[in-house]
Amino acid sequence: MASRRKDTDLSALAARAERAKLDGDPGGFITGGFANSDFSIVLGGCLDFHPDLPEFERKRIVTRVSHDANMVRPITADSLLRQCSKLEQEYLALPKKPFRLLTEVSIWWTIEVPRTCVGQTTVTFNPKTVRGFAERSRLFNESRGSVGFALPDNYMRVSALVTARTPYEAAEKALNGIDLVRASWNLSLNRGKAWRHSGGRPPPVNDIRLSPFHTVHESTGALATETYWYDPGFAKPASLFSDKPRFTRLQEFARNLRARLTQLPYRQDMESALLRYVRALDSADLNDAFLRLWSLLEYLTDSGHDPYKVATRRAAFMFQDRERAQLVLTHLTQHRNRFVHAGSDSDEIESLVFLLKRHVDSLLLFHLGTSFGFTSRGEAARFMDLPPSKAEIDLRISRLRSARKFVSGGA
Repeated sequence: MASRRKDTDLSALAARAERAKLDGDPGGFITGGFANSDFSIVLGGCLDFHPDLPEFERKRIVTRVSHDANMVRPITADSLLRQCSKLEQEYLALPKKPFRLLTEVSIWWTIEVPRTCVGQTTVTFNPKTVRGFAERSRLFNESRGSVGFALPDNYMRVSALVTARTPYEAAEKALNGIDLVRASWNLSLNRGKAWRHSGGRPPPVNDIRLSPFHTVHESTGALATETYWYDPGFAKPASLFSDKPRFTRLQEFARNLRARLTQLPYRQDMESALLRYVRALDSADLNDAFLRLWSLLEYLTDSGHDPYKVATRRAAFMFQDRERAQLVLTHLTQHRNRFVHAGSDSDEIESLVFLLKRHVDSLLLFHLGTSFGFTSRGEAARFMDLPPSKAEIDLRISRLRSARKFVSGGA
């Protein structure tokens, strides 16, 4: 059921919409805009929907409610929630059926990549879906003038099979599944990259990247929709990954990571973190990659309160030389603030991204590899607040034992 986001004021929005209705909406608060109005955009930001609803469907629900000429009056937070929840439930009641997303990945076709199951998504590499790829090529050729790029040559074909209510839901599920596989490969590769200096315009950090064009098909191979999904920021193809012995090691790392994810009580949080990681480092705009990585650092350190101090302190806990880590993280914080508040760019953005990646890599590996039995991302992050030296920890253990004795009634 749709719910209010805690950091928003749905009641204030409803009151403003009700006043606009009473006045005939002269300023176009509700009705302005071709597909969206101020009201519909803000309404979408006030609500959380069921995770199965794709972004397309969420926008459709919000648009329908906000543009409904027979909107329930008076407009209140509860009435808006009821209308959005009704449409959400209608969507969730639709039957599911199989769909197949087709795309390609920057791996040389001679490498053997086993079929991989990620949740309820089955990802097949070098699939024998001849008709599906012929349809994909046809749609791309018809749309090439709109997308503005040519498809990369010699990428490996990929198929992701899912069950979903609509092609839009299928696309979201399938891309999440494929990107979780890529996240494990790229994390394995990226953790060994301490720095890079490319010269000229630097490429994205990730070595294994997706084709910029994806299509959704029926199980027969026919297109399920003429809609396609593409990357408008695509600059140039990735170099094909062709190192077979190294790929074998990537596969072992990926298997271990997936096994660890199944044991994590906060698996969904870490799957979300991995998706954010791989998509940040796919970006050809390293300023964009930096900001996304910084947001992920705050997420992994659960530092919503006073994020800069908490995030840097907790992230520095991952390193033996914490003084050095703190200095680096403080510098990265200052760059982030200058860029966000003053638009101040840096010629050293590639170096800054790799510095920040070092700390994000460590945090990801800590969450995914620790055996301390944390039950949540927040609990794991609070562990990083412990003293940074053995002597201080021993002293705290002694004090805690004294406190336990005291509260138990024995002084």
